[in-house]
Amino acid sequence: MTYVDEEASRPVTVGIQSRRRVLHRVPVQLRQDKKHIYEPVVVPLGPYHHRQHPQLHVVEPLKNELQDIVCGDANRYRFPLLIDISKRIDEIRHFYGGANGYADVDLAAMMLRDACFLICYIQEGETHTLIRQRLGMSGVFFMNRDVFMLENQIPLWLISLIHPDHQSLLCQYLSNEVCGDNNKLTQLPWENGGEEEPIHLLEAVHRTSFILDETRENSSNLLRLIKKCNHPSTGKEISSRTHWQMMNNNTPFWSATDLKAKGVRFRRSSNCLTDIKFLSFAWFAELHLPFFYITYNSKVFFSNVIAFEMSPETDTNMGVMAYFNFMKTLISNAKDVKVLREKGILCSMLANDEEVVEMFKSIDAYGFPDNCFFSDVNMGIAEHCNSKARTWMAELINTNFQIPWTVIALTFLLCLTFIQTYFTINPTN
Repeated sequence: MTYVDEEASRPVTVGIQSRRRVLHRVPVQLRQDKKHIYEPVVVPLGPYHHRQHPQLHVVEPLKNELQDIVCGDANRYRFPLLIDISKRIDEIRHFYGGANGYADVDLAAMMLRDACFLICYIQEGETHTLIRQRLGMSGVFFMNRDVFMLENQIPLWLISLIHPDHQSLLCQYLSNEVCGDNNKLTQLPWENGGEEEPIHLLEAVHRTSFILDETRENSSNLLRLIKKCNHPSTGKEISSRTHWQMMNNNTPFWSATDLKAKGVRFRRSSNCLTDIKFLSFAWFAELHLPFFYITYNSKVFFSNVIAFEMSPETDTNMGVMAYFNFMKTLISNAKDVKVLREKGILCSMLANDEEVVEMFKSIDAYGFPDNCFFSDVNMGIAEHCNSKARTWMAELINTNFQIPWTVIALTFLLCLTFIQTYFTINPTN
């Protein structure tokens, strides 16, 4: 598995251009007592956790083995790749804030090994079997967490120096991991759009998480809202009436079971985390929520995504933080999880619904306001729940129409009342 041009003496290289950004470390105030969330356990990538890593004697031989598989003959292809990486060693040092303590040749060699490992991780094939054999299933479990830690990222453009079709490789991986079977990517979200390309894999997954299906109803409006939040408007462009209503609205938080009792139905929207809509009808309403897949790695992954959203020089829409703050209001106990799970909104690999509740509570979104995305949703929920007529009708339906015999008896009673009224007005001769 050698990604080279057989007719040339050098590997095929395709450069990815992006502005020089720094991979900022997780701030001290966020990582306090959370070492297991922000520091790799099995596979260190990059210089931040390389030398101090306790599993280095196990992982480094595996990286060398995967490097030989990816690069092929070391004398013919490995050294030209090292030269290409060395030409951009200043860019790599800037990415890691200097990478002090590493000579240029050592840093370039590290980047080549880590890039080869990342290629083997994101592609399907025999290398996955090799990784599983070397690390064991427990190692693979923690490796899946390590790869998405903020301080464990490498520059994404390194993949283009090794893999000639890196765009298809990333497109297939992001389709499988983020978009699901019903919304496969045909191209990378930042291709042909004039957008800056992500600097590492975590940012690529983050940006793909907010892709909407343009054929979905009202998705284009939400997409415009997301772009608007990426470039916040001035205060004069914000509706003062809406802002005033939000500031003075003392509506309590409504959980999923509370909303269900108030006549709110839940529907699944898409895989985009900010695809949340509230639709109000005559006697009921619908809250559309995105599909969310929960695993034992979710806490580590989304905590690092939130840390990335809060990093300096990071131009994001804070969508993950807004999503979790919104969902924390909906999920207060296991009954709320059951309501959303039965509607296909939550899919959990955890042992029970109580663990799902704890997972949402454990992910700290630091009180980030979700008004940028969900102000209309929050106000719609408040108006619906404060409407006595709608809530009374919902309580009537929930109380009296749950038992089939009650419905039949009420229908029969209405029919008798209609017949009696008719013959009272139109007596027979």
